[in-house]
Amino acid sequence: MIPFQSSIAHEADAKDARSPVISVVMTTYNGARHLREQLASIIEQLGEGDELIISDDRSTDKTLQILNEHASERIRIVITSGKLGPIRNFEHAIGHARGQVIVLSDQDDRWLPGRLQRVRDHFAAHDTPYNLLVMNSIIADGELNPTHDSLFAYLKAGKGLAKNVYRNTYVGCHMAFRRELLTVAMPFPRAIPMHDMWLGLVSEMVGAVTFDPTPTLMFRRSGHNYTQTHYPLRQRLVWRLGLITSLLQLRLSRRFRTRPHRPVAESQA
Repeated sequence: MIPFQSSIAHEADAKDARSPVISVVMTTYNGARHLREQLASIIEQLGEGDELIISDDRSTDKTLQILNEHASERIRIVITSGKLGPIRNFEHAIGHARGQVIVLSDQDDRWLPGRLQRVRDHFAAHDTPYNLLVMNSIIADGELNPTHDSLFAYLKAGKGLAKNVYRNTYVGCHMAFRRELLTVAMPFPRAIPMHDMWLGLVSEMVGAVTFDPTPTLMFRRSGHNYTQTHYPLRQRLVWRLGLITSLLQLRLSRRFRTRPHRPVAESQA
């Protein structure tokens, strides 16, 4: 794992904050089945200076072969030192990102045209350092046949600390945020159930959260997804307790109290 360091000089900082450089961050594990389709839908939307970071968690299928076919200066493949699981794998991937805005991605969905431009437009219009964008999707089966026309409607998604601790509606591959959030949210606590829930709740504590109702993603749900959907009640209770404890510890921490509050354009001047 590469710890996040806010003092690193990023090549993206030279660009105007109104046109942010974007890092798309993806994790993979035995995702060869749908990976080419997902990569194509992302790569065609990358702009000048954007990058795609992919961290593979020791896949045993043809995932790495596919990734290596696409590797370039702006499509960077990083391999974990050992099997990490989804939370630590995303932490590993995010640690390699250099862009001003980070967009999370799964390995088996398909981006709809204009998704990344929508991200770019949102962050050009919102220059606060802690600003989370949550985008909607169309839920689909393994063959991308639509099953629900809105993830937001299906989950009753929206803001609220208590609401999302009780029943999380922050889904990682729908989220984008400025890298300043990482100075508060990383490293990910060991007790949290998932990184997306943590990033969403921390964003509510420190800044603004926007739920964009326009679907920009075909969200594939099948038996081949990396993470499970259902867990025993006892496990869910343990995770919720760990999440609440981690949020309270963050609220009392020095990095929370001393976080910068300046607009992005001002802080990069």
